[in-house]
Amino acid sequence: MDANGQPSSADMRTQLLLTINNLEELIKSAGYDCKGIVRLNVYTTSVQDFFSTCMEVYQDFLHKHGIKQATPLLEVKGLFATLTVELEATVVR
Repeated sequence: MDANGQPSSADMRTQLLLTINNLEELIKSAGYDCKGIVRLNVYTTSVQDFFSTCMEVYQDFLHKHGIKQATPLLEVKGLFATLTVELEATVVR
């Protein structure tokens, strides 16, 4: 989602960068830290596209915050509007 709450129609890599930024901002504004992520699910409309265009971005995010647990990558038939990737996280203090 962009700053105006509209779904992005950009390519998957750009959407993932925006999604990571949104997630980091949300976690920080709630008074938590991304190092507290204990569960992270990735939903995508194409695992193949995710592996070929997003893995560097995703791995950098995981390393940046020290996320070491398994993070499932699930291919789904569709996501909201034009979205191609979505992150679902559980964060603890």
